[in-house]
Amino acid sequence: MKIWLRRFLYLFILIIWLIAITFPFFAVFLASQGEIQLGSNSQRHVRVFLVQERSAQGVGIEWTRPLRESPTCMQTQINYMMWEGVGENVTYCQCTDSTGATLPVDTTICPLP
Repeated sequence: MKIWLRRFLYLFILIIWLIAITFPFFAVFLASQGEIQLGSNSQRHVRVFLVQERSAQGVGIEWTRPLRESPTCMQTQINYMMWEGVGENVTYCQCTDSTGATLPVDTTICPLP
């Protein structure tokens, strides 16, 4: 049992080390591109982007996914990690009809955060 615990600990340390070592590559790629989007689907994706304003600088993370209660509605959550200025985190919901046109916000389908 002791050898398996040691191997698990080595694997855990290796995974943490790999995550730490890839951070500089991620930061350089983000700085050169301005944004990174994981997931090409417009209905489900995570986007990391730079905020570069005169009074605010930082990184924003946008996470879009279908709403459980209604698959025609998309819930988007945007969080900011700012090193200068203040970013206001926001969550919103956008519904579409069968033709793809956007519908007005309905608080019965899209709950207010």
